[in-house]
Amino acid sequence: MSSIRALDVVDIARSLGDEPMRATPEGVAEWLLADYSKGGGGGFNYDPAILALYDAFRGWHTLKSAVLSCLTSGNPKGRRQNAEAIRAVMPYALENLSTCHRIGLTAVAIGRFDKRTVYAKIKAPLLRVGVDRSYIVMPGFRMNHRPSEVAIDVACSIAMAVFSQSNMAGTEFEYLYAGPGIGGGRQFRAIHGTGRRRFGESDIDTMLNVFVHGVAIAAGAGVSIREPKLDGYRIIDPDQPTMF
Repeated sequence: MSSIRALDVVDIARSLGDEPMRATPEGVAEWLLADYSKGGGGGFNYDPAILALYDAFRGWHTLKSAVLSCLTSGNPKGRRQNAEAIRAVMPYALENLSTCHRIGLTAVAIGRFDKRTVYAKIKAPLLRVGVDRSYIVMPGFRMNHRPSEVAIDVACSIAMAVFSQSNMAGTEFEYLYAGPGIGGGRQFRAIHGTGRRRFGESDIDTMLNVFVHGVAIAAGAGVSIREPKLDGYRIIDPDQPTMF
């Protein structure tokens, strides 16, 4: 499990609830104590499926070869889950062949307490350029939760606020959801930024400030605040107290 000082933006969004602009540090701390810190991870990640997705969008994979790649690489504990995720996404990828560029993983410093930095982790490893638009692709493959619509909007707003300050300004987000469906099993949805709520920088800073204070409260209640592992992440402004 990740340190609460470096959560994925989707988990940060989940902690803020269905009305993120009305979230409180106490509510965030309660979520961290009840819903996050006691949960167990699966001991694997979805990196094999994400790697296969990169090649799939470029036309380098068939459905069969992508699934085989996931079944023969990565942690054996997660091979079946990776294969299921890529199987769900492949029809969409094959219909939307693109020029692709790797972005990598990003960790953004969003605040500090007791001289400890809190980060937001953004797993958006792919920029794909389609026929008439470019997309920053955010995979959502985990099966341990189903994020609400507003949580997706918050998470993608945070990610896009970060990337808009780089040479990727003007791109659209594409959240490729392949997590739990309403009736069970995996459900695939390609969620694009057009027509969805986009939170502004001021609102994002307000929400992230609430989250950081919630982390501090949870730490005071006994939740581990060990040093986060950020190997392989590009770290942005590690000493800056807020994102913007």
